[in-house]
Amino acid sequence: MKKRNYLPEAPCICISLRRISHKVTDFYDKALKSTGVSINQYSLLINISRMEGCGTGELAQRVRLEKCTLVRTLQPLLRDGLIADKSSGTARRRRLHLTPAGEDVLKKALPLWDKAQEDVAVKLGKSYEELMRIFNEVDLWE
Repeated sequence: MKKRNYLPEAPCICISLRRISHKVTDFYDKALKSTGVSINQYSLLINISRMEGCGTGELAQRVRLEKCTLVRTLQPLLRDGLIADKSSGTARRRRLHLTPAGEDVLKKALPLWDKAQEDVAVKLGKSYEELMRIFNEVDLWE
């Protein structure tokens, strides 16, 4: 097959970031496996715990997820009794709280997450601080 001169030589930044993101997600998921929650679910448990009685809209804004993605990630946490909706029967808005089971999972997950976080920082070495600076800068893009 003839090589086309107009095709870019450099790898796509977007695809490279997605591939690395999947690897890092898998790393954290493996670290948390014994708790029964994924890194995405862990993040929601942490944020629900911090917000004490949040609605899905508030939570979606805080974790910067589309609402439908958020609801899909919340479903197993609700099903497994790790979070509960404590809104009144007539309220139109959810009030999400951790249940005692959710608190237990979070207590088990915290040291596992800490270890994974430390392992990733060590693997990144000197690049860690620069990478975090870049993440914060990109996060401001509109």
